[in-house]
Amino acid sequence: MEISERSLRQMVREVDDLHREGMRTIGDNVAALHTGAAARLQEGSRRRFLGSAGKGLAVVIGGAVIPFGGLLTAASAQTLDDTAIAKFAESVELAAVAAYTAAAQSGKVHTPAVLAAATAFAGHHMDHAKAFGAFAGDAATAQANPGVLQAVGDQIHAAADEMAVLEVAYATENAAAATYLFAIGALVSAQALAATASIMPVEAQHAAVLGFVLGKDPKADVSYLPPFQTQDEAIQPSKFPVAS
Repeated sequence: MEISERSLRQMVREVDDLHREGMRTIGDNVAALHTGAAARLQEGSRRRFLGSAGKGLAVVIGGAVIPFGGLLTAASAQTLDDTAIAKFAESVELAAVAAYTAAAQSGKVHTPAVLAAATAFAGHHMDHAKAFGAFAGDAATAQANPGVLQAVGDQIHAAADEMAVLEVAYATENAAAATYLFAIGALVSAQALAATASIMPVEAQHAAVLGFVLGKDPKADVSYLPPFQTQDEAIQPSKFPVAS
């Protein structure tokens, strides 16, 4: 490892604090959504919201080794309503939980602090899955996205060692953060927007921590800590459909 286990544990605690703060208000957003309170934003309000949120979400995105990528077009976004997006996000989060579980059980991850980070990050993803499942309501499937699960599982199986496993996790977190940037641009409900804007930086910070452990140098690798999050590695619902 390029950093000490003590430093890694501290970084994970900081991400956990960010996660807990974001999750603190999600329950209220879910309740408001399902009671119809302030269900939609006017276009001007949404633009102002995204403008202010964007200033706090200028976080990490890196190149993925998993072939999720491809910019989600406006046309594809228009075919998805808030429920469909929440249902898809739930499935991606559950795939991430399964991926971290598989990584921890692969026998390739040996560093105690890395195993602890995997456990913490899996817990974050489970909380996020529950939040998106609550937004999806009766449409929620409580199932991991089969395509994402297969892609990530194959990569973990093929990984030669701990660092290779972390590269898979790093790419997956980057893809999740990019996917939620797409979601922020496509969602209509104020509550769903607020929740997604709280979840997205946590996933991005997961990637930041993993990239740091991997020894990525932002000066040498411009994809590690760029000025702005992009959608370039977003997981496309059309290519990775939710389990029926």
